[in-house]
Amino acid sequence: MYLRLPLLYILLLLSFSSATAQELTIYIMPAPKGVNWESPRRLILSYIGNLLVSSPYQSSEKHPIGHVVVELKDSNRYALVGTTATSNRFMMHKVMHRGWAAGILFATVDGTLEEEDINLPQLTKRKGNGEIAFVNYKINKAVFERLWKYLQEYKQRGYGKYYNGKNKPREGEGAGCSSFAYSFLEVGGLNHFLDSKPWIIHIAIQESLIGGPETDGRRVSIFTMLVRGRWANIKRNRYRNLDIYEPTFMFNNINYKWLTSPDTGTISRSMYGKAKGLTIDARNIAPPDEPIWLNDINVQ
Repeated sequence: MYLRLPLLYILLLLSFSSATAQELTIYIMPAPKGVNWESPRRLILSYIGNLLVSSPYQSSEKHPIGHVVVELKDSNRYALVGTTATSNRFMMHKVMHRGWAAGILFATVDGTLEEEDINLPQLTKRKGNGEIAFVNYKINKAVFERLWKYLQEYKQRGYGKYYNGKNKPREGEGAGCSSFAYSFLEVGGLNHFLDSKPWIIHIAIQESLIGGPETDGRRVSIFTMLVRGRWANIKRNRYRNLDIYEPTFMFNNINYKWLTSPDTGTISRSMYGKAKGLTIDARNIAPPDEPIWLNDINVQ
């Protein structure tokens, strides 16, 4: 009897601790064969290659440019969300037939927030073959409440309807899946744990390749991109900078860190099936003092 009571007490404590833990996890799915950003020509050809490559996934799960989803959970609340375009076919049509060309990289298109019913089956499939990477943050209640509020207000404001665009989700000016996911790290004050520079693609795109709604209606043939072997010469061409978090870059970087970085007291290596990831103990991090919403005086 004296041996059973301490054991029962310990089990109850462990159960309580597990049930009340708060977590944020970012899951990253790479493009099937990666996206080649070296030139306009290679970008187009690699995207087409990702569309055509044989895959064990359904077309809606293939993600030719990769994908990122966010998981939030505590003892009684759960969300698994990612933002995506309502129709990839619509985007390709605009590029191929409506003269948007590289303008699609800046345009705001119809979007939607996909949730657990769509995202969980994909995670389950991909964890079996390691075609997903993740970063799991153990967080405290104050940070969790701030992140949960952010997600609920994001939905209430209808910001999930705006995909891509300026990739400023906290300003309601559109968001791709990776910028949407990264905004949770910013809102939670968690973005300092990992160096995000290897996650970002930075290119200067010449104005002559940008058509569609981001211009005065200029049409640019897809063949114009196919014959371009270089991005803009910033000393000679008018251009726009594109800076985005690139899912395949994120996936590769997390796998590299898993292989090369030793476990510390704060960051440790984890597995989700065959998928590699990092677990970060951020429970001692207080939520930021800054507003959740930028350029917004109404709701904070």
